[in-house]
Amino acid sequence: MIDRAEIEERQSRARELAERAGYDALLVIGRSFYDRPGDLAYLTNHFPPFPTTVFTEAHRGLGHGILILPVRGEPVLITDPRKHRADLVAIDDVRATSDLMALAIAVLRDKDLASGSIGVVGDDILPAPMDRDLRRELTQATITPEPDLLARMREIKSPAEQDAMRGAAAIADVALTAAIASVRRAGSTEREACAEGSMAAMAAGADFVRYLRVHSGPWAASSSRWPQATDRQIQRGDLIVLDAIGAVEGYQFDVNRSLPCGPTDAERLQLLETVLEASLAAVGACVAGNRVGDVVTAARTVIDKSPFANAFGGMMGHGIGLETVETPLLTATNETELKPGMVLCVEPGLFVPNWGGALIEHEVIVHESGPAEVITTTPARLW
Repeated sequence: MIDRAEIEERQSRARELAERAGYDALLVIGRSFYDRPGDLAYLTNHFPPFPTTVFTEAHRGLGHGILILPVRGEPVLITDPRKHRADLVAIDDVRATSDLMALAIAVLRDKDLASGSIGVVGDDILPAPMDRDLRRELTQATITPEPDLLARMREIKSPAEQDAMRGAAAIADVALTAAIASVRRAGSTEREACAEGSMAAMAAGADFVRYLRVHSGPWAASSSRWPQATDRQIQRGDLIVLDAIGAVEGYQFDVNRSLPCGPTDAERLQLLETVLEASLAAVGACVAGNRVGDVVTAARTVIDKSPFANAFGGMMGHGIGLETVETPLLTATNETELKPGMVLCVEPGLFVPNWGGALIEHEVIVHESGPAEVITTTPARLW
């Protein structure tokens, strides 16, 4: 979905930013396409294979990938022995190995970077054995975690990426529509709804459905992600929380919806209406120039005047793109300025233990002027 020219332009910008930051090279790590491929995929269009595996003497780093991106010189992509999609990857020099960091160290030496300044992008997912190997072997290098350089680039989606996000959101709607039809049938189980929604998304073009969470009745009050669905039979009057997460051509979708199974009581309807109002208020605050904290404040203003002020679920959302959860995280203290091209998941939720919960999530694109574009098409009021 993203052409080679755009990926190569990302590499050029990353080099420029790396040089300005004082680095001689970036070492970029990614983990399994099902998990945390974002930084690596952004610069290479390589999605490391699933699953990651235990480390042995012979196999160290399976399920990961490493890009060596020198400020000057050609990049090298290192994959595990399951290799890569040569028709998609935008790197000419691709090497496969069963010990990824050993080869990365050899490449850094070959490129006279063994005593240089190396910024590690993805330090938070770099396995400890690989980090120890890097630091033990390159004692003359300055090795620095670099959490911001690529994250700031990835926050602003290009027009092609925005189209990719719209396409992914459309598949989320397919999944949720099928799951909604299932849970509205009293007597169906959470597992049946999960299966119907997941199958519909795959048939419509999803790369995968990481999970389709179906939590009903008292279980709807839990924000736990495991298990995604049980054999619990859905009862009339239950509140149900649905959460569809997956990807289409590498770009992610993450959409929540909540609804009752048939008629429900006035208190649960009030919970749903409060969450809907808070969600719409938060989306309305997703305007270029506002701060992330303004989005949270808009939702909290609604929630705090309701009977459910003490039931707020915590973090209110996040960026989304090549990974489900990207920066910025939507928290009250986040002063990040909203900029055109940001794609956000906005998801205020309320959860009353052992009684019920609700969460309504919109994916939005921030534009240069005017309101954000809501790219999720599943109706928000399902009662």
